[in-house]
Amino acid sequence: MNSDEIKNTILEVLVQIVPELEPATLDAQVSFRDQFEIDSIDYLNVILTLEKRLQIRIPEVDYPRLSSLQGCMSYLEKQLNP
Repeated sequence: MNSDEIKNTILEVLVQIVPELEPATLDAQVSFRDQFEIDSIDYLNVILTLEKRLQIRIPEVDYPRLSSLQGCMSYLEKQLNP
């Protein structure tokens, strides 16, 4: 999976969980919680949905690494393209 496909998947999942999110306004470096209304349940749903869509396992200890778009992309690229 290339970077664009990973980014698009992340954005699709985010919009699915947080429908009012405007992907074009998302700052890749800033945490999701600092940019839009997302509680811990929504954040967990994002991670679980990414696991399901990408057919990977994300250990709970790695959850903080996926707190921003850039963090998600970096982590998932390493997992999907070892």
